Amino acid sequence: MGMSEARTPRTHRRQHTVWLALLLALTLLAAACGDGEGGAEDATPEGTPADGTDDTTAADGEAELEEVVVSMPVVPPNFVMIQPWVAQEQGFFADFGVPVEIVTLETGVAALRGAQAGSADVAGAPTPALIAAVSEGADVRAYYTYSPGLEAQMVVTEDVESCEDLEGKVLGVDEIGGFAEVLTRFVYTSCGLTQDDLEYQSFPGAEGQAMGQGQAASGILHIDEAQNIIRQFPDAGLHVLENLWETVPLWHYAAYASPQEIIDAKRDSLVAFTAGNICATRFMQNTDNRDEVVQIAAELTEVPEDIVADTYDTFIEDEIWPSDNGLTEDMFVFTGEQQVELGNIEEGDLPAYEDVVDLSIYEDAAAMADEQGC
Repeated sequence: MGMSEARTPRTHRRQHTVWLALLLALTLLAAACGDGEGGAEDATPEGTPADGTDDTTAADGEAELEEVVVSMPVVPPNFVMIQPWVAQEQGFFADFGVPVEIVTLETGVAALRGAQAGSADVAGAPTPALIAAVSEGADVRAYYTYSPGLEAQMVVTEDVESCEDLEGKVLGVDEIGGFAEVLTRFVYTSCGLTQDDLEYQSFPGAEGQAMGQGQAASGILHIDEAQNIIRQFPDAGLHVLENLWETVPLWHYAAYASPQEIIDAKRDSLVAFTAGNICATRFMQNTDNRDEVVQIAAELTEVPEDIVADTYDTFIEDEIWPSDNGLTEDMFVFTGEQQVELGNIEEGDLPAYEDVVDLSIYEDAAAMADEQGC
């Protein structure tokens, strides 16, 4: 069966190719601006900056570090992405003396304009796009993550109770080789089905609405998205078929990454930025802070608070947040090999783990966080 496309104005989900281009643009930008002139502060990013990034000073009175501008995907963000906002809200970046501006991206065009204008030092990027960027020559390194493993779920209509029930159905995806399509493929091939046994239809960023309106039998959604869609369409009988972090446990989801030249120029700031995020992770993992985290996330994601609370509980129960650097080699190797199988990377171009990851930034940041006592 073939694949057709349903158009939608919604642009909440970034595509692999957009992030690959963003990372490459960041690298080219770093090379062009290696003398320290024309950085992020010389341009106004297209996006929504987080408040409270000015007048940040180190707690010990030392000179303020250079500002870090981080581009995060999705407007509004999903729960999985809230880590840097929690760090900002709780004052963790300020504790380490680093001003941080968080830019959320409405479209891929805005992302590229921001990078090319010099307004981003860090990209919160999907790991497959990061590995692909390095395979194509980008000198980019990852050093921490807001979610090492997948936290997405396959949601299905009421007539689907098992993987086998997907046979003959229309499955909602983004594009061939895209995030949702690849994970959908992992599910149906696990029970012996092939693409010939079903039909794809493209609903990029709108798989939930497609299921609710009877246009598709399945979709890949973030946890909070899934529960929100199930509530929005109560008569559709939507329910979760599989948790993808259980189906594909070695798939690495996302990482903070910067071009090497930016790392060289702003390493102290990036270490402090990472330390703030480590403290945010520890804060979120402490269930004594559940209500505060839920309140921050509900305002940020624009999802009902009770759904956010349930999502928080899932993150705690299934240990989705990173317990250490979150950049394990086995996950990166698996994720890279999947990109080779998908044809996104030539086998001979697959980069080594150490060419993609710089653990020294995390190690220095963790030491700072431990010393701070967060």
